[in-house]
Amino acid sequence: MSNTNVTDMPKANANDKTETVTSRATRAATAAGIPLGIQARRPQKTRRNRLALSLVLVCLLPTLIGGIYYAFYASDRYAASAGFAVRGVDSGGGADMLSSLTGLASSGSTTSDSYIILRYLESRDLIEQLSDEIDLRAEFQQAQIDSISRLGVDATAEEFVDYWGRRLFTTFDATSGIITFEVQAFSADASQEIAALVLTKVRDLVNGLSASARTDSVHFAQQEVSRAEARLRDVQLQIRHLRTRESSINPTTGAELEAKLINELETQLVDLKARVATLRSTVGEGAPALVRLEREARSLSDQIDQRRAAISGEAGESGAAQGAADVMATFENLEIELTFAQQNYASALSSLESARIEADRQHRYLAVYSHPLLPQEPIYPRRIRNIFLVALISLGVWAIGTLATYAVRDHMS
Repeated sequence: MSNTNVTDMPKANANDKTETVTSRATRAATAAGIPLGIQARRPQKTRRNRLALSLVLVCLLPTLIGGIYYAFYASDRYAASAGFAVRGVDSGGGADMLSSLTGLASSGSTTSDSYIILRYLESRDLIEQLSDEIDLRAEFQQAQIDSISRLGVDATAEEFVDYWGRRLFTTFDATSGIITFEVQAFSADASQEIAALVLTKVRDLVNGLSASARTDSVHFAQQEVSRAEARLRDVQLQIRHLRTRESSINPTTGAELEAKLINELETQLVDLKARVATLRSTVGEGAPALVRLEREARSLSDQIDQRRAAISGEAGESGAAQGAADVMATFENLEIELTFAQQNYASALSSLESARIEADRQHRYLAVYSHPLLPQEPIYPRRIRNIFLVALISLGVWAIGTLATYAVRDHMS
């Protein structure tokens, strides 16, 4: 019994306090002359009034403002579009299909070029290039454009890039590689002119990328050809100097002829010595015929020695000189080096031609299937759809806010 009384005491005190507060409020309302039924309905009416006010402020008022803006104030926008794809002479669909499935740009495929174009269409570089040919800022800063759609007079380059992103819309199909873009402007002529100029700049970009890739592909091969050609010319120049110094087109042939002549002289000398030996056995030492043969033999022997010295390069009466053997060895070495230089040059030329063929196979070009045409009527803004979206979004915000408010209040109570 004592435990039960102790446990129920806090609950009894709380109930007593609640009843005391309620009775006090009731007595105060009764003293003011307010009936009890009205006292119960007043909090509900207050909540309903607040709920209706929030509906007006959060939902109906934005919808009304958006409807007035889109119906009477928003400027008409014309749209001109174009469609194209980056193609290559040797482009294969397998690599692009693989990249579209994996989400990775395959090397050497046109997919990577397509992503470059997509970034380029939204870049500041394109805006600067367009501004060099047309006054793009003035086109979007005209006074007749509504203030919300108009580009600010003091807009920075970064703000202009953001504004351009709201006037240019792009799509890309990774499977087919087709890119489309749409340019929105506030006059039909301006939209077509800007879209056509954008297409021209994209074509220039693709041509530049293709030319750069081709140059990079053949640059190394051209350097190899230049080195091989320089080596070949150096060897040919050394051979030319050697022929000029030796006064012979082919020093090797001259050396062979010199050796053949020495052999003939040696044969003559052996014959003369035999005749001298035979004559010495039949006549005296002072016989004129014997003296004449001995003199011829000595002369022939001296001539042989001189020619041998010329071939070996030994010092003679005219001083030290390069021998025919050394000349022949030098010429043979140069001929061998010339052969290798010619082969290296031919191989470098073949590599250069192969690099050029491969570069031509990787050539990129812009395949345009849809050119910008002059729009006949403005298609933006889509007024009814936009008003409906404003109403739907406002209603959604109001509903979420109301549910959150009631949930928080119920939790606190």
